[in-house]
Amino acid sequence: MRRIAAVAVVFFFAVVFALVHAQEGGGAGAGTAATRLGVREKADPASVERGATTYASSCGFCHGGDARGATGPDLTRSLYVLTDEDGTILGDFLKVGRPEAGMPAFPAIPTAQLVDMAAFLKMRAAAGSGRPAMNPADIVVGDAAAGQAYFNGAGGCSKCHSPTGDLKGVGAKYNPVVLQGRMINPRVVTGGRRGAPPPRVVPIQVKVTLAPGRVISGTLVSVDDFFVTLVDTAGDRRTIERPIGSDFPKVEINDPLEAHRQLMLKYTDEAMHNLVAYLVTLK
Repeated sequence: MRRIAAVAVVFFFAVVFALVHAQEGGGAGAGTAATRLGVREKADPASVERGATTYASSCGFCHGGDARGATGPDLTRSLYVLTDEDGTILGDFLKVGRPEAGMPAFPAIPTAQLVDMAAFLKMRAAAGSGRPAMNPADIVVGDAAAGQAYFNGAGGCSKCHSPTGDLKGVGAKYNPVVLQGRMINPRVVTGGRRGAPPPRVVPIQVKVTLAPGRVISGTLVSVDDFFVTLVDTAGDRRTIERPIGSDFPKVEINDPLEAHRQLMLKYTDEAMHNLVAYLVTLK
């Protein structure tokens, strides 16, 4: 018992020394990375640069270019980031994601890329630790009139939406960051302004033909090249293997919001910002 107590005391003072040493070292900069205890550790610039590229293509869409949050959470405060070691904790989370909350799984990210992305995110956590929270209104930089013209014209938005119908008052319900995220990816469930109900997300339907005459239908949970998981019409969760090279099962997905994904192929930065500026005016 005395030996255990002695070890505990040594460990305690070691942690305190590390924290004090970190504080004496000054604020975090571009060359340091945040850890769970606030200790700063040197980051490999090359790894951070590679991680920034991977992050931008896979995560920046929802979590913002600086990882401080957009439609998705602020990753600079995430324990998955702050407690990560060489991409292991972050990788375990990304393999499964949180599909029910609009966070897809990324089961095939190589280990080397996970290490680099973790280095980038820890650097962002350190660099942003002393900054004030982002003001959502700062992203409204477009032309509302041009956005309205795009909405009714080239964007094709008016074919499904109406400023006096389903979008009436949308600018009062959601802040600009949420509006932009919902416009680009309606399946990311984020809250609106205080008192506003969370947006309803239309589920993706899937039809799986196991063999001629054998069909299972329901709500899609996840799908990749190897498995499809759904909740069938009886409410049971089922995972079905998709053998490589086999004609069955056939998987047919019906996503009512597919048009928004297709718009990502045609959006320009200007068109996106103009649309957001227009949507904000729909009070």
